[in-house]
Amino acid sequence: EYIYFRTDHHWTALGAYYAYEQFCKTKGITPTPIDDYQKVEYPNFVGSFYASSNQVASLKENPDTVIGYIPKSTNDMFFIDSNLQRVDWRVVYDVSDYDTGAKYSAFAAADQMYAQIDNPALSDGSSCVVIKESYGNAFIPFLVDHYQHVYIVDYRYFYKYPDYNNSIYQLVTKNNVSDVIFLNNADAMT
Repeated sequence: EYIYFRTDHHWTALGAYYAYEQFCKTKGITPTPIDDYQKVEYPNFVGSFYASSNQVASLKENPDTVIGYIPKSTNDMFFIDSNLQRVDWRVVYDVSDYDTGAKYSAFAAADQMYAQIDNPALSDGSSCVVIKESYGNAFIPFLVDHYQHVYIVDYRYFYKYPDYNNSIYQLVTKNNVSDVIFLNNADAMT
């Protein structure tokens, strides 16, 4: 199955979906069937393996397709940019016109210091913090329908975000977060 890209080190949205199913099983909730999502496709993606291989022609000749699954309850989110300004964005963003190497940026505003998704369909106070690097991006859209608030922290850049005194602990406690989810590739653990 197409759960990892050929030209990039990330998992595909299908690979992230399988992890989401296991997350739901562990948490005791029902995963949304993958066929219930609106599916979007962004072809001609050549990612990190292509870039780090000195642009090997065989990878460019066999590009990947980035597939995204739009959350059912909302596709709206915001992130804080490097100037500490709020930017309204999409959970699954249309990257059709992006450079071939940037199409994985379709998920959750890519690698921002802080981002947030507020689900208008829920008012139960449920929330999670996702601590991640880029590998977690494709997983985040699947969380949206289960939480009123999804707080997203890229630990590589969060130290630049002055709110919460640069403390994930404060983010968790001030927002009464119930779940903290770490999503990283195996290399990040080293």
